[in-house]
Amino acid sequence: MTTPDDRRDEQKDQDDRRDASEAQTGPGYSSEARTGPVGASGPQAGPRDASEAQTGRRDVADEPGSIPPASAPVGPGLHPYLKVLLYIVGYFVVGIAVSLVVAIVGGIFVAAGFVELPELDQSLQQMETMNVEELIGIMEPYLLPIVIATGLFTVFYTWAFIHIVDKKRLRSLGLHLRPGWSLDFSKGVGLAVLVLGVIFAFSIMIGSIRVEGLARPAPEGTSVSAYLIGALVAFFLVGLYEELMFRGYVLQRLNERAGKWASILVSSILFAVLHGANPGADVFGIFNTTIIAVILAVLYFRTRSLWMPVGFHFAWNFFLGYVYSLPVSGLPVYGVLNVVEIEPDSRLTGGTYGPEAGLATTIALAAWGAWLIWRRTGRRR
Repeated sequence: MTTPDDRRDEQKDQDDRRDASEAQTGPGYSSEARTGPVGASGPQAGPRDASEAQTGRRDVADEPGSIPPASAPVGPGLHPYLKVLLYIVGYFVVGIAVSLVVAIVGGIFVAAGFVELPELDQSLQQMETMNVEELIGIMEPYLLPIVIATGLFTVFYTWAFIHIVDKKRLRSLGLHLRPGWSLDFSKGVGLAVLVLGVIFAFSIMIGSIRVEGLARPAPEGTSVSAYLIGALVAFFLVGLYEELMFRGYVLQRLNERAGKWASILVSSILFAVLHGANPGADVFGIFNTTIIAVILAVLYFRTRSLWMPVGFHFAWNFFLGYVYSLPVSGLPVYGVLNVVEIEPDSRLTGGTYGPEAGLATTIALAAWGAWLIWRRTGRRR
């Protein structure tokens, strides 16, 4: 008996075979090949007319979440690989420039007495050497505003870049609000909660962590409700802007030339390597972060929308940090549960980088991947 899931998987297999066939045709196929089957729109129909005849709408390339096949020519514009390089380099260059401007303007306001800086001098003077982890600990109460500012900057930078370089709208990366986007977001949240719940329960079961009641999920002097709202906004923006960058622009531009799996692998490694600068990051953490990035990319390709990856990313960070009180990629967060790590430097828990560098996460992700493979192939036997 054929189930809806069987039909859906068969359709996805057909799509994968079509993508592979298109990737083998090379970038030099003719404009006639783009017009579709003979007679679909008449012998004189151009690519735009044929696209409309086949899809029922115009401007398919700019539709939200759509990606040109790997063999599609990009016209006289920049090569997709060069766009990715410019996008990443430009992000850091513009970010540094904006930070300098903010620092200069802020210094002027402080000198004029309009703004008072927090009293950090004594804590900073007690640092014998420049220790990134210790510095992050001192700045912990101010991390959420910094994260929110970074998220807003990244969204604006990506909007400007894709508008200027690609001549497209931001929603073309997969942030459209078509019917079903909220369901995709909710599914992403649910998946993250389920996977993290398994990892957390496994860590308690093997004795690597212990829960000792509840903690105050906010810095001293900050209301719990205000910190909760700040955490929700900050972690949503992190999920949004990192997905915009890596599963949005980088993955989709690479897919114009490299094909699906190559673009997934390269964008995931790039995502993980950039996280390697976080406190406590090591080879194991980078490996696990790469696997998580691959999962996020697969979620994108399954839906052709960023909302499921954004939901997964948001919930993963929020529950890991605010609910379970564990480091999020090396960054501490005030959380609800008072969690004590029995062996703080244990490979099981990931040390200061957090569970994303832990063996428990590796085991959970491997089990999930094995189940997905069995689910996809087992029905065909």
